[in-house]
Amino acid sequence: MSGFLNDLRFSLRQLAVKPGFAAAAIVTLALGIGANTAVFSVLNGYLLKPLPYPHASRLARVDETEPKAGVTFGNMSIPMYFDIRAHVSAFAEAGLYKHASFNVESHGQATRVEGARVTPSIFAVLGVKPFLGRTFAANAVEPGRGHQVVLSYALWRHRFGGDTGIIGQSVQIAGSAYHVVGVMPKGFAFPDRSREMWVPLTISAQDRANKNMFNFSPDMLVRFRAGVDARVARQQLRQVLAVVAAQSSADDRQWINSGGMSFTLTPWHKQVVGDKAETALLLQAAVLFLLLITCVNVANLLLSRILGRTREIALRAALGASRFRLARQLLVEGLCLALPGGIVGVALGWWSLQFFARSAIGPGEAILNVQPDWRVAGFAVAIVGLTGVLVSLLPLWHLARADLQSLLQEGNRMAGGRRARLVRQALVVVELCLATALLAGSGLLLHSLLKVQAVDPGYRTDHVLLASLAVPPNEYRGDSARRHFYKAVQERIQALPSVREAGLSRVLPFGHQYHISNFDVHGRKTINKTAYIQPIGSRFFSSLNVSLLRGRGFEDRDTAESQPVVVINSKLARAAFPHKSPIGQQIRIADAWRTVIGVVPTISIHSLSAPEQRGTAYVPLTQSGWLGGIGLTIETSVPPASLANAVRQAVRSLDPTAVVYDIQPLQARIAETLGVRQATMSLVLVFGGIALMLAFVGVYGVLSYAVRQRTTECGVRLALGALPEDLLWLVIKDGLKLLATGVTAGLVLAVCFGFALSSRLFDVAPYDPMTLIGVAVVLSAITLVACYLPARRAAKLDPAIAMTEQ
Repeated sequence: MSGFLNDLRFSLRQLAVKPGFAAAAIVTLALGIGANTAVFSVLNGYLLKPLPYPHASRLARVDETEPKAGVTFGNMSIPMYFDIRAHVSAFAEAGLYKHASFNVESHGQATRVEGARVTPSIFAVLGVKPFLGRTFAANAVEPGRGHQVVLSYALWRHRFGGDTGIIGQSVQIAGSAYHVVGVMPKGFAFPDRSREMWVPLTISAQDRANKNMFNFSPDMLVRFRAGVDARVARQQLRQVLAVVAAQSSADDRQWINSGGMSFTLTPWHKQVVGDKAETALLLQAAVLFLLLITCVNVANLLLSRILGRTREIALRAALGASRFRLARQLLVEGLCLALPGGIVGVALGWWSLQFFARSAIGPGEAILNVQPDWRVAGFAVAIVGLTGVLVSLLPLWHLARADLQSLLQEGNRMAGGRRARLVRQALVVVELCLATALLAGSGLLLHSLLKVQAVDPGYRTDHVLLASLAVPPNEYRGDSARRHFYKAVQERIQALPSVREAGLSRVLPFGHQYHISNFDVHGRKTINKTAYIQPIGSRFFSSLNVSLLRGRGFEDRDTAESQPVVVINSKLARAAFPHKSPIGQQIRIADAWRTVIGVVPTISIHSLSAPEQRGTAYVPLTQSGWLGGIGLTIETSVPPASLANAVRQAVRSLDPTAVVYDIQPLQARIAETLGVRQATMSLVLVFGGIALMLAFVGVYGVLSYAVRQRTTECGVRLALGALPEDLLWLVIKDGLKLLATGVTAGLVLAVCFGFALSSRLFDVAPYDPMTLIGVAVVLSAITLVACYLPARRAAKLDPAIAMTEQ
């Protein structure tokens, strides 16, 4: 122990002699360690930490899907849910849930609260008991018994002041009185953190009828029995399908038996994480590249320092120090750099984690916790120790191969031997290689993002304001009353200054609630062909500047009493009527035969980066069913955000209990859909920029050291008639060799990295020539600057002085 303390004191004195060297090495290591710690904390939260429920690994989501019809997300039909509960013994509990938003009224004003409609069994599935009161009774699913509500702990605290007497009190939700029966414990969240209240999912006898077997609506969550394998559950689910097929019509039986219907069983943890884990793994690979570059850089610095101390090390060996003793000293010096680098890096990682958590690649509303825990602490300790060893490997290797007796006789003139020079050059090649790969990855992501942003969605995106509107159903009983109110809202907003056009739509562009319906073509048998169905107002297309391709749009004459009509997009027109004009043809969609009166272009409604999976049928709001909420598309002549308050006031002037929410410019909503792409690209670009800076330092350091080692040679060359330009080219030529080797190897690695990124790329090949050439040019330019600086110093040497230097 005393020997180790002596080594520690000696190492600290050595570092104190060269504070600039120590600071540079510590900061370099801090960048690599900090980035790795932050990203690992995110990865840990996504993949290693369990969800905050008892035995969360036994939770899974079950979806009823129709792969042949392209319905892969499925949800669950009510009849199928009860069949599964009755026949699948692998599940200890099963429940349904459905995202919902509620107008909560207080003092004549209403606010929008996110929540969920759930079956009483969902709390047993999750295995969480309430903090106050109880959850729903089993009969709460019956019509007329569902006016109960369970509050989240946060909502109970900030809206009801943490009143412990809240149980039994009434809350006005959507114009009706709901009795508070329970408050969930602090930290409870389901299905995500945005949900603050839960009400019973009402199920009527009509909902349970067998005709609704293909009507997917809520989501289903199950808890496996202890010790039951998922394969058992899948086998029992297949048996349920066989029972359903036997009880179905001939067409449905054929559809089910031919693989048209199936079940998917997804672990709840995987469902919650989604593709966030893939993004975190990608970033972890990028920061590991960065850590390797920092280790190479510091190892190069340490090797240069050790080469300059060769005589000292040889003298210590001559005085009796064993190679093991000397190796321990070098290792302690590496750890003395890694430890403060780790401390600074962990602090930097903690600060960076806050940015990660708030960015688009953070958990958002998902039930995930990315805050550091013992795993992150262990990772940080391990990576600091590993870094200390890695940066010491080259000095240790040099010590192991050195002839200490010869070095003592030769002095420092042999410190820069050919073997050491080749090793340092190899390290620079590795830096350039890794930097090229990181820069190429960020370039591919940037090129992909620019391609996505350049996609034409088929309608104007500037000067368009989006808003969602919800009214209490008790105040507007029946579809007619709601339509009349929405029409009044549209006219009031249309009259606002700076509003050019105001349209109505059941779901706004880039929303997540588009309904899918089977459709049939009159006179032709089409089994389970599907399309999106979108109820809209007559001004929806004009508010987005979408022009009709043929036929007409909706007009005031298209009322609930008139002939049902539909406008379809070009994708649906090609699928349903490939060889004739669709105008005047009949299709059955949403259980009604409708006449096609118009065709519009296929516009992007879900994503700019993926083609629409199916066609879209637009039906008039006047001929659609229940309208619990509506979307507004408002074309403006001024910046859209400046009209947000005016729109809210216009709605409140008609009804203060109506709630306007999710109000934002269309371009902002589109930007949200690109958030993960943009955040991933930005982070990889930052890592690539750091790698580029370190590569510059590495090339400059190696060539500067080479110039110092060859000072006498340069003086002799000048004395014998060499021109300064000759020495300039001599040094630059050495740098170009390193550049060519490093960039060539880096481009190969970049293509491999590109294929790993392929799922994140849009219309860009992993080997995109433009990106790779651009990266090579940028890296070459930076490297040439790093070569020129020491080369210029060599060219300016005074021969008389240079020849006398040892």
